[in-house]
Amino acid sequence: MSPEDLAVIATLLQAPVEPPPGVADFAAWKSAWKQTVASWKSPIDRALAGGSSADRPAWAFAAGYQAAIQCLVPQMAAGGPIAAICITEEDGAHPARIRCRLTASRGEKGWRLDGTKTFVTGADGADILLVAASCGMTPDGRNRLRMVQVPADHSGILMSPLPALGFVPEIPHGQVRFEAVRLTDDALLPGDGYREAIKPFRTLEDIHVTGAFLAWLFAVGRRSGWPDATLETLVALMVTARVLAAAPPLEPHVHLALGGLLSQVALVVETAAPHWKRVDARTRQWWQRDRRILDIAAGLRSRRLETARARYRST
Repeated sequence: MSPEDLAVIATLLQAPVEPPPGVADFAAWKSAWKQTVASWKSPIDRALAGGSSADRPAWAFAAGYQAAIQCLVPQMAAGGPIAAICITEEDGAHPARIRCRLTASRGEKGWRLDGTKTFVTGADGADILLVAASCGMTPDGRNRLRMVQVPADHSGILMSPLPALGFVPEIPHGQVRFEAVRLTDDALLPGDGYREAIKPFRTLEDIHVTGAFLAWLFAVGRRSGWPDATLETLVALMVTARVLAAAPPLEPHVHLALGGLLSQVALVVETAAPHWKRVDARTRQWWQRDRRILDIAAGLRSRRLETARARYRST
């Protein structure tokens, strides 16, 4: 490991301890995020830098979410477009229930996209939409999926904002409808949409969002005089997240290590609880309101971890 590999950690350790500038809405966050991450090469470093510079948990989540997308789609460079993953439909997010259709255009080159995504994080603030769509069924009855990249202002796209959630309400969510959206071949991401995009993104999102939250907690702790032992534990966990971000996201040993990381994050959050009395009231309120976002998809994580455990029990 070369010295520059942990440059982001050194930067966080030396960052000013003053509170970061307040960012009130998603549009302002987009501008701030692009400036913050422009100098970092890897998505996980962008997640850490973005989390550290966030004034509230919502923007730490947004930093991790965008970094995970950039890891999934490397051509989305630092400082580039803001993207949103469009998977969930009326019957849920399971691959077998995706009905959004991608069909070859009749009598001409290209593709046609039709369907509705019922819950898209960051929908009306995104520049690019990454859409999971069905191309039909395989001979064995499996839904054949592709992931397509569509400019959010493309003709045929209708967005409807959804009410704010009870946590991280600053992050916009919406429903997106695609009506005869015309696409060329270069809009299709390579490979099977489930294997190459949906499945790995679930792991990438966990790693990058966790890293961003750890960096946010570390910055809050530094400003608020938390004990050295707590801050050093947060540093160690950020380094762990950074290592996992470079690992193949579908490998079961990565899921085992991620399970251990998440357990340690839960433990440090619990042990740091008394230290929040040192934190300013507004930041403390944001944390109390938003901390449950760390438990989102806990059931999916548990199943993924148990599958990984079973793999190694059988060897």
